[in-house]
Amino acid sequence: PVALTEDHKQRLRERMAGGVFVSEHQGRVPKANYLAGLSGDRLAAAKHVEIISSLVELRRPRVLELRSKLAGILEPLRRLYDASPFAMPLFETHQFVIEEFYKIPATHLLDYDHFTIPYEGQFDLVVGNHILTHAVRPIELLKVIKDKLTPGGHVYFYNEANEADFLGLGTSMINNLNAFHLQVFDAPSIARMLVAAGFEPVLVARDHLNLLVLARNVENP
Repeated sequence: PVALTEDHKQRLRERMAGGVFVSEHQGRVPKANYLAGLSGDRLAAAKHVEIISSLVELRRPRVLELRSKLAGILEPLRRLYDASPFAMPLFETHQFVIEEFYKIPATHLLDYDHFTIPYEGQFDLVVGNHILTHAVRPIELLKVIKDKLTPGGHVYFYNEANEADFLGLGTSMINNLNAFHLQVFDAPSIARMLVAAGFEPVLVARDHLNLLVLARNVENP
């Protein structure tokens, strides 16, 4: 979460040159020679690509990911479904890597307090990584997303805080509800919020200690 210097950018370019998946069949590769986050993000995103592609008919979709880390969802959707991807990362480092390595537009950084989607036009799919948990005004945030979705388009949120983490498992409520985690949900409450904002839930599921949800944009809720 810092402004990048030209030296930082050059070091990132050198590490990105190693590619996404680095083989060690000829010996151990020093971590300074590649960017481990690229492969980690792709592997973590694979399950979300599977869920989305199983439940949504993807025909060259226009896709936006909010709080994209390293385009782990966007790149597979482009490769497999000829998607037109756009990203709104949180940090300049992620912005630089997404644009430099994947050539995916990441012109705008995410602002939770003054949430907007400055890209022109509408999207068939909006993906949000840990978005609702940090939302300052969740219904306003969902309205902005709805206005940017095509009729019948879908929104997919993942890594959302699940209250069962501390109510059922006995983990620390203070750690979960920290100064930046403004919202917490269970499956019924996150579904009710989406319905109130004009979406039809398609899937609400637990993902380890978090929640994920897929919902469709309803024209006349």
